[in-house]
Amino acid sequence: MLGGRLLTGVLAFCNWVTHFALLNLLWIVGTLMGGIVLGLAPSTVAMYTVSRKQARGEENVRLAKTFFSTYRKEFFRANGLALILTVAGWLCFYDLQFFQQMEGPLYTFLTYVAMAACLTFIILLVYILPVYVHYDLKLMQMMKQALFIGFLKPSNLILMIITSLSTYYFFISFPGFIPLFGFTIFAHLNMWMGLKCFETIEEIKLESDSEAA
Repeated sequence: MLGGRLLTGVLAFCNWVTHFALLNLLWIVGTLMGGIVLGLAPSTVAMYTVSRKQARGEENVRLAKTFFSTYRKEFFRANGLALILTVAGWLCFYDLQFFQQMEGPLYTFLTYVAMAACLTFIILLVYILPVYVHYDLKLMQMMKQALFIGFLKPSNLILMIITSLSTYYFFISFPGFIPLFGFTIFAHLNMWMGLKCFETIEEIKLESDSEAA
């Protein structure tokens, strides 16, 4: 009995390791297919799409088919989002550095404004990909939804940031694991926590709608 459970656990562990490694390989291939610059965003969206299916408990997910069909479908939209985020992030952090170098009450105030903008941008980054693959929204609606959820659930946001930083420092400490499954583990954790947050919000909304009716 104990041996059977142990064998089942070992097989499940091996399946997950294989899954992470294959998905990480697909992510690398997809990124290279787009010349890195144009391949990074759609490849990451495709990886999150697979992660969402796993987090929802879907069985028999066809890894390569799901990945590359999403890659092709979301190629231009994902790159559009990446361009918006790149420009927004550059402006936030450039303004912060610029205002910090100036003196006077006005520049002090603008420094705090820039810090608030940077914090908002970080919240956006934490939720944007889970929102992207979970909701069918236009780009601007997607960003509004990500910020809305981030401000609505600050405890979940903090937990997601802590988990992300912990994952980052783990792979920095053990860089040999990064080529195998570093990015996919981060995506799965981020997607799973985001999905739990979405489900909680949807349950609260359903309860509110039923009470209003």
